[in-house]
Amino acid sequence: MIKVGLSGNRYSGKDRVVNLFKQIGIPVFNADVVIKFILNYDYEIMNEIKDKIGSDAFIEGKLNSNYVINNKFFDKILNIIEPKIFNAYEKFEKQNTQSIYTIFLSSILFERDWNKKMNYTISVFAPKNERIKRAKYLTDIDISSLHKLSNSELDELVKNKMADFVIHNYDSSIDSLDDVCLIDKKIIDNYLNILRNEKNKIQVTF
Repeated sequence: MIKVGLSGNRYSGKDRVVNLFKQIGIPVFNADVVIKFILNYDYEIMNEIKDKIGSDAFIEGKLNSNYVINNKFFDKILNIIEPKIFNAYEKFEKQNTQSIYTIFLSSILFERDWNKKMNYTISVFAPKNERIKRAKYLTDIDISSLHKLSNSELDELVKNKMADFVIHNYDSSIDSLDDVCLIDKKIIDNYLNILRNEKNKIQVTF
């Protein structure tokens, strides 16, 4: 099955875009939700993190926020739970064999080099000022903290360069659904071309 990674910076509109993929029948695996579930409910993993990183990794059963902010510690945590994430994704794919491809949604797709595990990647793009505006509307986070959070992420233009497809998701951009449908067509067309080429090779061999 074809794996399509989808990412974007905070408040770029990733959820809106994956909902559009769902509307056209594409299964979406939300790695961000899976990570939160593992860190909150997988006690075996939680104990392993405590053993390898420190007993203060969790406070009152929840991951210490300082460990999330500190990239060095959070990378170590992700190294521990990464096999579980991709085991879950593999099971998800097996449950959705009727689809030519699935979407692997992750905020840290490029940061963790998970893009290299994908056949295609999509970057959901919105300019920083647009994302800050959305965050101000949706959260109570002060503007200074919003800029710090934004600056802590991999630059959105770098993600765009690394991605196979870019979906522009802001007021002045074209309809995101058009982008989604175009990407869907390209992925399916490429898949069908590969099948045709393989069929032709078999025919020539015989």
